[in-house]
Amino acid sequence: MLLFDERLPFFKGNTHMHTTCSDGRLSPQDAIARYARAGYDFIALTDHRTVSPERIEQGVLVLSGVELDYRLDVQVVHITGLGLREPFDAHAVCQPGMGPEDGIAAIRAAGGRAILAHPAWSLNTLSVLPRLRGVSALEIFNSVSQSPWNGDRAESASFSDLASTAGAYLPVVCADDAHFYDGDECQSFICVNAPACTREALLDALDAGRFYASRGPRIEQVEVANGRVVVRTSPARRVIFYSNLVWTDGRCVQGSGMREAAYALQRGERFVRVEVVDEAGRKAYLSPIALD
Repeated sequence: MLLFDERLPFFKGNTHMHTTCSDGRLSPQDAIARYARAGYDFIALTDHRTVSPERIEQGVLVLSGVELDYRLDVQVVHITGLGLREPFDAHAVCQPGMGPEDGIAAIRAAGGRAILAHPAWSLNTLSVLPRLRGVSALEIFNSVSQSPWNGDRAESASFSDLASTAGAYLPVVCADDAHFYDGDECQSFICVNAPACTREALLDALDAGRFYASRGPRIEQVEVANGRVVVRTSPARRVIFYSNLVWTDGRCVQGSGMREAAYALQRGERFVRVEVVDEAGRKAYLSPIALD
């Protein structure tokens, strides 16, 4: 099995950011300009309980977006929605007594895709998983969820692995969640393998799993065949293969300027998740690949 269609290009995008329409420090036009200059092909403006319209601006596809928030007994849950096609009342689905399942269902009913935002920052536990049916992904890295803007809970890899071990193989994205625009912007992205940079093509590729998340490295291809996972990537110093097994030999492959790494799947592994680390320590993340 090849994960990506090598006949198709990759499009770079950010799925979570804020503007002066809620609590961000830049106007929508200025925020879009930052990402346009950084070479992003698409973004979603996800202001709190405020829906942005879809358009093409400054050469960037701006997907309709929103962020919804819910307070549970011992944790908060934030859900971003992107690619909304139908009218959407963000306040109506955040009323007292409502939960993330209501927001997810409403986003899906409006033709969009729902993403669990910064689960580590939100202190999310596995108890929330039954309420997340219908989410398309979770944020495995969230740029603003680290110092100097927050305490350092930017990476949610452990939450992802625990969810996968519990049988919830949620795809992963990296997103900036930019608010301050003093270094928290244009740091994280997803690369989507699609025939065109349109709402329909991007969402279809997300549904099919043809994308990866990154803070720098590029992943060119992934093959799962004959009991092995082979990853081709931009120059890397380490490739790590995670799974439900606590320890296996050979799961960390190291070298200087590596362009390919392989891992032999072990008996009892139900999923594998791959991280690529470049010389600067930046990571790229593959979504969990189900093996059972």
